[in-house]
Amino acid sequence: MNTPQFSFVLPIYNGAVYLREALASLRWQTLRNWECLCINDGSTDGTDIILEEFAAADDRFRILHQANAGIVAALNRGIREARAPWIARMDADDVALPNRLAMQAEYVAHHPDTLLVSSHVVCIDAEGRPIGIQAGPTEHAAIERCLLAGKNTINHPTVVMRRDELLAAGMYRQEFEWVEDADLWLRLTRRGKVASIPKILLQYRMHDQSVCSTRQNLQHRMMRRLLTTAHADRGIPPPSRPTSRTFRPRPQASPVSHRLARRAARSGYYRTAFGYWWRQVNQSPFSRATARGTLELAVRALTAVFLGKWPPFIVLPNWRAWDATTGHLLAEEKKQRQTASPTPPNDAF
Repeated sequence: MNTPQFSFVLPIYNGAVYLREALASLRWQTLRNWECLCINDGSTDGTDIILEEFAAADDRFRILHQANAGIVAALNRGIREARAPWIARMDADDVALPNRLAMQAEYVAHHPDTLLVSSHVVCIDAEGRPIGIQAGPTEHAAIERCLLAGKNTINHPTVVMRRDELLAAGMYRQEFEWVEDADLWLRLTRRGKVASIPKILLQYRMHDQSVCSTRQNLQHRMMRRLLTTAHADRGIPPPSRPTSRTFRPRPQASPVSHRLARRAARSGYYRTAFGYWWRQVNQSPFSRATARGTLELAVRALTAVFLGKWPPFIVLPNWRAWDATTGHLLAEEKKQRQTASPTPPNDAF
């Protein structure tokens, strides 16, 4: 069995709603030398059926079933059982762009001293509509400064990292669950260079059931504890007060739909913002929030038209076109891959 160049580690707990699209986005990667360890963390929603369908049709998917133990335990199990020298992260509700792995492989080939590479993302809502770009610094020093200030600018589902360094750093730590990624980044920045590619390589889904929505205040409390530990390890005083919205707990978050509507309007995705605005009009036609949203949407749209500035528009393969009859089409492709020449053609769906 050939050793893959990258091992995706994908923990899943009741992720059936978006799982097919997430797995499909791995199969259309232009770089084909990968494996994906799917850790089914005690799901009860049919996740196991979807995973077995993909694994039966594509032997690059390795399925690990376990009783529910949480994301940290699932991630660490995937890392331990991975065969590739590079670990690639992915979540069950996100969508990787076709050139994601190829661009990251090219980057690490030209920067051999880098042990972690992430990228920018375009945030999408539950229906897949774009709502904004999530970027951040690209150089090691700037990334570390942000992390120490409580700003996690590394987009976790886009990360690829050296497995040996990850094991040496102790992998993810249970005591910092819910901010386990920021904790790992802070430890890795002390072991070598981290970086981010200034390109959008993933669609990051934001919805009511995501961890960022359901565990927000717990994440803030854990972040405060993490920063105290990280600063003490470096022998520097912790921030005297919260320095960012990410670091400051909020007593009660506004409804997710309102936040996404405002973000979409501010980012230039006016069709998405209009959809949320229309929903609000139907629910509460004369609310003050609806009036403010209407005015903001109109002003920003007119400004964009006048300046000619628009956010990037990303077109991805239509995964539903081939996934509607999953078993037949995927099984047929597996047969073709097994009988193909040593250099198979790019995926086309």
